[in-house]
Amino acid sequence: MGSDLMRRPPKFVNGYIDRHNKPRFYFRRAGFKRVPLPGLPWSPEFMAVYEQALAGQPTPVGAARVLPGTIRTLAVSYYNSLAFRSMKANTQSVYRNILDRFCHERDTQGQEYGNKIAAHMRREHVIKLMAVRAEKPDSANGLRKVLGAVVQHAIEIGLRADDPTQGVKPLRPKSKLGFHRWSEAEIAQFEARHPVGTKPGWR
Repeated sequence: MGSDLMRRPPKFVNGYIDRHNKPRFYFRRAGFKRVPLPGLPWSPEFMAVYEQALAGQPTPVGAARVLPGTIRTLAVSYYNSLAFRSMKANTQSVYRNILDRFCHERDTQGQEYGNKIAAHMRREHVIKLMAVRAEKPDSANGLRKVLGAVVQHAIEIGLRADDPTQGVKPLRPKSKLGFHRWSEAEIAQFEARHPVGTKPGWR
């Protein structure tokens, strides 16, 4: 119990010791309902109620079957976030398909990634996920992008302090014709030198 109390609680959580020397915690955020939180910070029962309070909405159908603190639980919270809800509908669909498919994917031990603890994901895990998709660079880069967005949400809600996707380089897509496919940086450099609408001359 001592180590749990020493850990910094998630964002928007206030706590105190009552007259019976019992720790009590509440979710308090402007514009949201004040919610009492059971147990100690970061415990499964605490995080389950915390994530519901943070979403500001009733628990989605099926959420009761989701284990607290996992990638799948984080995905449920992310779908209720302002960042996700602000996206265009087609972008939401793409992100949801990638993330839901990833949650059902299994590792070499047969465990679904959706059941893994979100706070335990490290940079080397992201690199390995990219590596197994080396033959499909677009798929690898899409997963990296979506995981980056989800991790940013995890940071915002205090679930983790770092971004394991940071510094992981995207894979270079392969050209079916054997030609080099320009990166975004190369496209930007070209357009800076030859504005759109003009014809580049030979140098």
